[in-house]
Amino acid sequence: MKNITKLMSVLAAGAVLLSITACGGKGDSSTAVGKEDKSANNSAQCQNKIKKPGAEKVTLWAWYPAIEKIVDDYNNTHDDLQVCWTNAGQGGGEYTKFNNAIKAKSGAADIVQLEYEAMPQFVAGAQKHLVDLGQYGMNKHKNEYTEGAWKSVSMGGGKTVYGVPVDLGPFVMFVRQDIFDKYKVKVPTTWDEFAQAGRDLKAAGYDGFLSDWPPNNTGMTPALFAQKNQKIYSYSVATPDKVKVNYNGKGSKEVLDYWQGLVREGLVDTTDGSTTDWNTNMMSGKYAAYVQASWLTGYIKGLVNKNDTTANFKVYKAPVWDSSTPMVNQGGSALCVSDQVKDVKAAVKVAHDLFDTEAAQKIGVTDGGLFPSWQSMLKSDFFKNMEEPFLGNQKVNEVTIPVASGWKGYDYLPFQNYAYDEQVKVISKIIKNGEDSGVGLKTLDKTLDDYAKQQGFTIE
Repeated sequence: MKNITKLMSVLAAGAVLLSITACGGKGDSSTAVGKEDKSANNSAQCQNKIKKPGAEKVTLWAWYPAIEKIVDDYNNTHDDLQVCWTNAGQGGGEYTKFNNAIKAKSGAADIVQLEYEAMPQFVAGAQKHLVDLGQYGMNKHKNEYTEGAWKSVSMGGGKTVYGVPVDLGPFVMFVRQDIFDKYKVKVPTTWDEFAQAGRDLKAAGYDGFLSDWPPNNTGMTPALFAQKNQKIYSYSVATPDKVKVNYNGKGSKEVLDYWQGLVREGLVDTTDGSTTDWNTNMMSGKYAAYVQASWLTGYIKGLVNKNDTTANFKVYKAPVWDSSTPMVNQGGSALCVSDQVKDVKAAVKVAHDLFDTEAAQKIGVTDGGLFPSWQSMLKSDFFKNMEEPFLGNQKVNEVTIPVASGWKGYDYLPFQNYAYDEQVKVISKIIKNGEDSGVGLKTLDKTLDDYAKQQGFTIE
């Protein structure tokens, strides 16, 4: 993603999810079954130009970079259907509009872009607001996507599918290669080596920080916990009235104690991410390394002159604890069909087919900077051999593809926004103030359990 505003909206969208509707049993996604009004969108207003005015329109809300170019490609090559696209807001802005349409029972697009972590809130109520695409044959496409992406859209529901995966955020490490080279310090491959690298840099005269732990970076924390095989959320659309929260596990505590120790040693900063101070620190060389999803490349590129190819940054595999450390992910989204869809079969077709060509996928990964969930692109020489000028023409996908392919997927909560807000409060106290991690995590679990009960969920 090359546009800073768009990128940071995607990054922060998980922290602006809306309150769920009251729960009531297992719910029902059948409200859209049988809908087939081919003329309902004839007067729909589009941001893009419709190429075949006589064809049926399918409306789409999406904020992907280069989405208009992808829509144009689809419309140019299809005579029967035309995509009518609108940017209804980026991340949370769009979710607010979707939630308002749900309350009004009208006004939603046929297809809505949702991040994986946002999807559960729209299927957790007494009435699901996303169409189960499994009823329309989507399961036959399962092998077209990575395992983690498919788990994200099926949400533990067996053959239910609530979205068509598009992109991912494989977790990697960004390194200021010039700093490591200057002080003759080895780039770490394990978390033990990571800590030692910080000590070695400091001993060699480096006056910055090894890295930063930004307590407000909501998605990074669960990814780091997942590296310790700590599953902090459990949720399935098969039992949408039940949730389980487990921040207070052995793995989570070990991760926080590790980073708390680095802060105490003066090796790691605690500046909040996505701030002016963080941007300055990142680009001035105050941080020698940073663990984050691969899409951070687009963000840091946006902080420098577009013609800057000094290639101070390189991407490496994220440090691991040991040989059993799993691949992890931070971010990603899908195209979901809303229960206000006008012609459900047409919308399902568009949701799947919009990115289902080599041309569209190449637009997505080149013009849009998306990291693809599509197996065909991940296995292609084109994608593997793509060079990033900003990273000194590094073939960065040689690092990221194994991570994306190895990620098994996560569960998210139907009240993820609230969970993230409370997570930030607790993690800030632990990392910044040195409070006991066990006490803080236990408190966080109780807070989220109490909230879940208030919203009508049963705690597993």
